[in-house]
Amino acid sequence: HAKLGEYEDSADVFLVLYNRNPENATYIEKYIQAHRHFDEEDSLKKCEELRDLYPRAEAPFNYALKLSSGSKFRTLVDGYLQRQLRKGVPPLFNILKHLFHDTNKLETIKELIHGYYVSLEQYKSFTPESEDKEFPTAYLHVMIFLAQLYDYERDTSKALFYIDRAMQHTPTYIDPYIVKSKIYKHAGDMVEAVHWVDEARTMDLADRYLNCKAAKYMLRAGMVEKAEEACALFTREGQPAVDNLNEMQCMWFLTESARTYFKNKDWANVLQKCHEVEKHFVDIVEDQFDFHPYSMRKMTLRAYIGLLRLEDSIRGHQFFNKAADYAIRTYLHLYDKPLSDSNGLGNGETNEMTEKEKKKLESKKKRAAKKKQQQQNEAAAVQHSSANKDKKQQADGEIAPPPIVGIELVKTEAPLDDAMKFLDPLRALSPQCPNTHKLAFQVFHRQGKILLMIQSVKRAVKTNPRTPEIALHLTQLDQYIKTKGTNSGIIAEIVETEMLDLLPNKDIRGWLSMRESLTGSNLENFFMLRCAYAHLAPDTSRDQLQAVLDFPLESAPLESCEYVLEHLQSGMLNATLEDVAVFSTTCHALFPLASAFRPPSQETVPR
Repeated sequence: HAKLGEYEDSADVFLVLYNRNPENATYIEKYIQAHRHFDEEDSLKKCEELRDLYPRAEAPFNYALKLSSGSKFRTLVDGYLQRQLRKGVPPLFNILKHLFHDTNKLETIKELIHGYYVSLEQYKSFTPESEDKEFPTAYLHVMIFLAQLYDYERDTSKALFYIDRAMQHTPTYIDPYIVKSKIYKHAGDMVEAVHWVDEARTMDLADRYLNCKAAKYMLRAGMVEKAEEACALFTREGQPAVDNLNEMQCMWFLTESARTYFKNKDWANVLQKCHEVEKHFVDIVEDQFDFHPYSMRKMTLRAYIGLLRLEDSIRGHQFFNKAADYAIRTYLHLYDKPLSDSNGLGNGETNEMTEKEKKKLESKKKRAAKKKQQQQNEAAAVQHSSANKDKKQQADGEIAPPPIVGIELVKTEAPLDDAMKFLDPLRALSPQCPNTHKLAFQVFHRQGKILLMIQSVKRAVKTNPRTPEIALHLTQLDQYIKTKGTNSGIIAEIVETEMLDLLPNKDIRGWLSMRESLTGSNLENFFMLRCAYAHLAPDTSRDQLQAVLDFPLESAPLESCEYVLEHLQSGMLNATLEDVAVFSTTCHALFPLASAFRPPSQETVPR
């Protein structure tokens, strides 16, 4: 109706949909648009009419907050905050978070919350003029909201001040412990974050959410064994927690484990976890075949069509994307540095390690051996039942799939071919993700496939032109074509045409200079631009590295600093250990809690 200009009919249809679901913000937006109200006052009146239909619905009020501004916004949000804080709504901060991109609205909310804090502390009410006294829980939730607000602005000291006061106010309330763990997580100290989320977990051991949250934080901090112990509370008794989680297709645990192993350069375990995730997706597709005759028999055609669409895009799920990312990056590493022994490290890696890192590696090997022996002992306890299950499968004509062994996966003789098994689904089902095209270029660059390299760069530019790696990848592509060239014929013509689209003037330095003027203030883009210049002129690598070390980091976020540190540690720009130490020292002064930049003498010891 709207496309045909029949706006009244369109409004009627959206009103019917709103009556079905008053919490759907899309219905509200389309209903207001159908009335052709483009000014704030008329739109707010329509929101008020919808709120009158369903006074307890939150979506119309939240949409009114989005539309309003100035004094009208202050009046609306003031009443809303008082109601929600009085009731103690835990997700209040997340509900209002979409408003924070408007700095004026953010400042208004901060000013109101500070006023509540002072007034509740002195007068036990939201305003000094109010005669209604509030319950102590209102003061508690105001302090939690303030801590979340300052954590959003990455003002860690103020966030910790208010959350500590909230914990002193009510030591038995779980939410402040969770918020405090998130504050430390955003500050880069995962060990301390684990401590506080584990405190929350032990306050209610029957809470599965807290248990999963704590296990995820433990994995992020590298505490794999501790995470497995936490998960063992909710897994089958008498069976190793990892085996039971894998059996239940608990893919978040597998992807987080892969992330930890990747960070520790334990390539065998990375590939094992990633291939286990891939196997789960294979099982999901195969298990759906039983649903086809059921759907046709019961005539649940809507569910059946949904199933068919799911099967077409199942590998576009975020769990597969994460597993594919770690698997492809691991295979690229194995291609660049083939394994020389069975310890999971590539040629020369142990020689590049410091003495402390070598000791850590030896300690990790001993723990792994001890853990393996323990798992073998536990597996022996359930071997009898597993044998019976295998016999039953064989009797039913089923063939048990071979187990996934990581140490065998890292011995591959064709790592790029194995990487393509993960890359192909990403290119087909996750083309909107910039990381897909970044990984694709790295694989195709090593394979020497020029047309696919060009395709990857063009798709990356189309998906997100500000992706930092575009500068380096386009430079590598340009240099590859100039040095190795292309055969004459149709391929050469295609390459010439497509490169003119990417580089109209055939001047890579001019393109890099233009890109630096647009994105050079961003640390990640600045670093990749320096890498691109170093690729053009390798003898300038030292100057490019010095430019990175001299970059003003005061406005750079923690994530960008960690991004640069990770690449410097990988050897980009020929950075030495001393150069990495200089960059870490500078970052440590700005982010004193971040463990990534902490000197070895100040390393946090798990409590």
